Amino acid sequence: MRYELRKLENGWAVWDAQANTPAVITGCWQTGLEMEAADDLVDLLNGVDRGKEGSNE
Repeated sequence: MRYELRKLENGWAVWDAQANTPAVITGCWQTGLEMEAADDLVDLLNGVDRGKEGSNE
């Protein structure tokens, strides 16, 4: 899966394993999050990413 949960010093991050950086949504790094929010976002982003794999774009 492309996105994973990582523990950082300032909280949890949604990590983009493909880019090897924190995920960026509308110009904001997804870091310093509560664990539950980060985990939910990981699930959401991985679902969107899986949907792109099956498209003909």
